[in-house]
Amino acid sequence: MMLIARIRLISVVLCAVLVPSMVSANTALLKEVVISAERAAVLKTQGIQFSHGKRVWKLSAAKARTLYKTRTAADGTILLQLRPDKIYSYVNIHISPQVNNIGEQSRFVRENGTIVMIKGGIKGSIVDGVKTSLALRSALVSGKASVVVLMKQYRPSVFSAEDFSKLKFPDVLTTGETSFAGSPKNRVHNIKVGTTRFNGVVVMPGEEFSFNTYLGGVDEQNGYLPELVIKENVTTPEFGGGICQVSTTAFRAAMQAGLDITVRRNHSYPVAYYGAPGYDATVYQPSPDFRFKNDMKTPILLKTAVVGSKVRFEVLGTSDGRVVKINGPFTTEKKPDGSLTAAVAQIVTKAGKIIREENFVSKYQSPDKFPHATEANGEKLAQ
Repeated sequence: MMLIARIRLISVVLCAVLVPSMVSANTALLKEVVISAERAAVLKTQGIQFSHGKRVWKLSAAKARTLYKTRTAADGTILLQLRPDKIYSYVNIHISPQVNNIGEQSRFVRENGTIVMIKGGIKGSIVDGVKTSLALRSALVSGKASVVVLMKQYRPSVFSAEDFSKLKFPDVLTTGETSFAGSPKNRVHNIKVGTTRFNGVVVMPGEEFSFNTYLGGVDEQNGYLPELVIKENVTTPEFGGGICQVSTTAFRAAMQAGLDITVRRNHSYPVAYYGAPGYDATVYQPSPDFRFKNDMKTPILLKTAVVGSKVRFEVLGTSDGRVVKINGPFTTEKKPDGSLTAAVAQIVTKAGKIIREENFVSKYQSPDKFPHATEANGEKLAQ
């Protein structure tokens, strides 16, 4: 597992829009309510703040006024109406990514026609857009300037065996493999532990897969051993070294399946385990991450295993007729110090038409910039 820079990113999974952008079907939110003239006057200069635990989101009076509108009826009554689309837009962009917890799907495989649970799921919680909007309206009417963000339970799409039984994965879309032959025992151990984290993962249509989300904690408590990582310009032992063998395999499988790669970063310098430079993917918790989007209309299932000295990622699903071609990887520039540039291209066609053509360019630094921080048993630890 190797690191170029530790930049904290909010997981895309948690950033997903989990409340609808329009709620025209919910007449309760569109109901007009009466407010006094005094209250209407105060609203012109009063901001609003949303809160959830210790987190607070403050809106100026001008911004707050975009979340509702007022009008004066023929009899002089002042009526207030929420603007649900604006409320939901604000919540989805600013609040949901920080508070949503979508839990964890259960993971299953079929063995001899029987569905077997590999790991039980966990229900999460997400912003309740309707109740939070109604709380906002209540605050506007009563004169309060603070609104508590209300939550509701979120059930992952694959939670029970019944959920899984409804899904079909008739085709092997691809099998991605990498070899870790020659790895020291701690690296082999970490690769085996990390590979199990992805067996049975289902990625629904339109969903973005986040490697780090499914990987979870990388420490002693989660079964990892110390092994080399690139950290702060030094190659040094740390729990989980070797996980990048797993993320690199996932990257290749997603590429070969013709899926949409949304986030990928190469290692700081070329690593021999991954073969020709340009076809690797580095990860580190919480970032960098590796992500792809299932841009098919049907779900896909990941089946992972360690077979001999190889990591294997099978992508199962329903073929939609796409044809995938991988060009490369090719080294396009190499300098005497070992730094180089490489590229690999993914070309996806369907019915003879190109639906995606993407070139992944990797710029590697010289390995001399990342000295080994320690040695074990008189030998330098494997990279």
